[in-house]
Amino acid sequence: MNTTSITNKQAVIGVNSTYETVLVIEGIILNNPMMSDLQDIAKLNKTNLCKMALMEFMRNPVSSRKLKRLFIAANNDDKFRFVMQGGQL
Repeated sequence: MNTTSITNKQAVIGVNSTYETVLVIEGIILNNPMMSDLQDIAKLNKTNLCKMALMEFMRNPVSSRKLKRLFIAANNDDKFRFVMQGGQL
């Protein structure tokens, strides 16, 4: 699916979230030991990290029940931060 027009040469995938939530996400990413392997290859950026997350998510089957729980958590910054920090979905 193409979400940009032919004339648009800069497509941007972004996340609209609170500053506190962005700090939690960055902290989790930067504290993950696997990220040091990637940092040896190239500089990490939010676009590549988002693309990686989307590819992994789309490749793994998710039940409709879990998909609904993910959606609910994604729509609530407090719940999202809780889950990202290891809390139950």
